[in-house]
Amino acid sequence: MYIYNPIEDCYATKKKIDFFRQEIEGKSKEKKKIKILDYGCGNANDCGKYLFNYKFEYFGFDIHKPSIKFAKKEFNVKNVSFSSSINDRKFDIIIISEVLEHLSDPTIILLDLKKKLKKDGFILGSIPNGYGLTEIEKYIIHKFYIYRFAKWIYSFFGRKKKKTIKIPFNYESGHIQFFSLRSFKKVLKNSDLRLDNIINGTVMGADLSGSTFLKFNFMKKINTRIADFIPKSISATWIFKLSKNENY
Repeated sequence: MYIYNPIEDCYATKKKIDFFRQEIEGKSKEKKKIKILDYGCGNANDCGKYLFNYKFEYFGFDIHKPSIKFAKKEFNVKNVSFSSSINDRKFDIIIISEVLEHLSDPTIILLDLKKKLKKDGFILGSIPNGYGLTEIEKYIIHKFYIYRFAKWIYSFFGRKKKKTIKIPFNYESGHIQFFSLRSFKKVLKNSDLRLDNIINGTVMGADLSGSTFLKFNFMKKINTRIADFIPKSISATWIFKLSKNENY
């Protein structure tokens, strides 16, 4: 049914995609033609490509033009398009995967995206817990140059890697929002959006842990499985579904 299928990683990518697909396929039972906006799609390698489906119309948007240029060239697929601008079309489903934490004012963007939703549409997304183990790990390894040192050690003793195609990524746009569950819900309230569902993604996972003990498949499964049983306040990531309030 789908052109690409994910494998699990330390960021719960497969878990997230499975959640998105379940909601999308549920929508497809209501109507045959579905229009999906992937807002902040980047190069489409981390999320977008796993939603490509000949049954649905996928539109990827991102302000990072090198990423859009790459996506257009790499994914020449029927019903799939990319652009750095959005017209006045409305969509059945909007994806905001790992986007809100990069925005100076998430509320303004969510209010705008709500206008682009059809009456019965909804938003699917994911964000990191700003006070979870992943963000703590990122802070420590970058603050004390641990990851840079580990990369130097690996390059010094490791084998030389084969040359691969350089995939563009918007490194300039880092995390500037560090959400708690409470602050996230406050943003949703200010955006007049309803939180229909939210699940935990992983316990932890960032550059260093992801390239060491979490690189093993059984550890990835444990990382995402245990997250189902811990309080949301300590989960590393959250995956969610939003919809318009009934009075909108």
